[in-house]
Amino acid sequence: MRTRLAAVLMGLAASVAVVPAAAEAGDEAAPACSAADSPAMTIGEVIALGEAAVGRCVTVEGWALGFFLQADNEARYRQERIYNDYTSTGAALGLYGRDRGAAPAIIRATGRIDSCKAVYDRIVAAGDIPFLGGFCHYHYGLVVNAATVTEIGKPDVVRIPARTASAGLGNLSPMAPGEARDTLGAAFAPLLDALVKRDAAALKSLLRNEAGAAMAEDRLASRVAALTAADSPAAVLPADGTAAIEVFGWREPLWADDQTRVGNAEAMANTTSGIVCAAPQRAAAARLWPIDDADAGFARDRPYLCARIFIGALSEGGERITQYMVYPEERSVREPA
Repeated sequence: MRTRLAAVLMGLAASVAVVPAAAEAGDEAAPACSAADSPAMTIGEVIALGEAAVGRCVTVEGWALGFFLQADNEARYRQERIYNDYTSTGAALGLYGRDRGAAPAIIRATGRIDSCKAVYDRIVAAGDIPFLGGFCHYHYGLVVNAATVTEIGKPDVVRIPARTASAGLGNLSPMAPGEARDTLGAAFAPLLDALVKRDAAALKSLLRNEAGAAMAEDRLASRVAALTAADSPAAVLPADGTAAIEVFGWREPLWADDQTRVGNAEAMANTTSGIVCAAPQRAAAARLWPIDDADAGFARDRPYLCARIFIGALSEGGERITQYMVYPEERSVREPA
């Protein structure tokens, strides 16, 4: 059983099942769940049980988006109470048994509840080396190991703007007035000018370095082409210099402790980072700004354009290196009406 257990987990792709919770080292695998022995539960009810949910057969409905089974549209914006544990948002489970590359769908899943911790602990107890695939390769929390998946609808994935966001949603908030805000605003000015003018040469120079490394030339060319085309998302920016500017920082996560706060303070003393967005005045007045950094990518119908800006610590030559990230939205997210 040890060899089979390790082989199953080592070979886990995003769409393959986790070893059932009731299967202990040396035992036969737990029987598959059927609709008859799987009472209907909501995602929230499963999460409320915590580790006591592990091993239960349930039927649960939700929005299948990649690795995740989410309760609704707002679930994408709820913040974790435990670091990297999406269950701790109260609105999402990990999902196995469905191809993560499949189109988003509202599904009814029947299967056994497991947790990344329980799977990991079982493998260690069996004397094997844990290597988890799918959701548990990246995250912690509860998962549904679906034996059957039925699509029952199509989710309407809509961006939630500041205007309609409930309190507590999203991880961004406007940065308070001060040196950091002023520094980021000043750094954004030449980028905004290049975007408004569709200045390909300037954009290549500004966007060349991303996340600490030079962007591949073909990727850089593609990015600049997308930002300078006639129908570019940059067309939303007014050419007369009247764009509204907002500077965002990250809200303190709900899981932050004193050690996290000290580390953040040390990082902020040496570097400056944030997300700066520009929009027409009417969009700013309507509070259409993003509430989460996941919505900071550019898209044709988006009423703003943002850049993630990172200004590094002083170099030996006394200079600070500024890096810009202006990236496309890669999800199918509808703009609110």
